[in-house]
Amino acid sequence: MSFDLKLKSGNLSISNGDLETVSGSDKLIQDILKVCLTEAGSNVIFPWYGSYVSKTMIGSTLDPSITLDYAKTQLTNSINTLKSLQETQSTYQNVSADELIYALSGVSITRNKYDPTLFSVMVRVMAKNFKLSTATFNI
Repeated sequence: MSFDLKLKSGNLSISNGDLETVSGSDKLIQDILKVCLTEAGSNVIFPWYGSYVSKTMIGSTLDPSITLDYAKTQLTNSINTLKSLQETQSTYQNVSADELIYALSGVSITRNKYDPTLFSVMVRVMAKNFKLSTATFNI
């Protein structure tokens, strides 16, 4: 089983003076959130990691349906990148089935009816243990 440092609101989580870790399905959700919310190109070592979803949606003058479809495509590509990274990681490290993406079940994006600049995103994946995990966030 692998682990990662636990993040809360984008910051490292500390409990009793120690850095907290996350594993299992919680790690899977955190990994999904990180790849979706990291702007592609912002990591100079791995410029291909992340997503263009915020650039796709913020300030877009395209028809909303086109913007949403394009954003879903961007998120799907990001999840597929994460899946490839997980497959590579599992060849070198013991990774549990609840941390690995088996399939993307769906991406849903809805625009807030009161604030048209706010979008709610839901990403659902099936892990290799055949359990569904859902990651939600706002853009």
